[in-house]
Amino acid sequence: MHRTFFPALFALLALAACAEPGPAERAGRSLDRAAGRTGGALGTAARETGGALDRAGNWVGDRVEPGRR
Repeated sequence: MHRTFFPALFALLALAACAEPGPAERAGRSLDRAAGRTGGALGTAARETGGALDRAGNWVGDRVEPGRR
């Protein structure tokens, strides 16, 4: 009897332990969200900086070589 009882009991306890996320899992999820938001913000900043550099380059090019475009 105990050969099947103990593994079944262990499996039920393991499942019950995973029902509620622990502090480490919640912290991990928070870090994942923060990393995603940070990546999005950096991507936006990089695109905006690239656009500003393009405009500045065009401005300088127009001053150095008028009528080039």
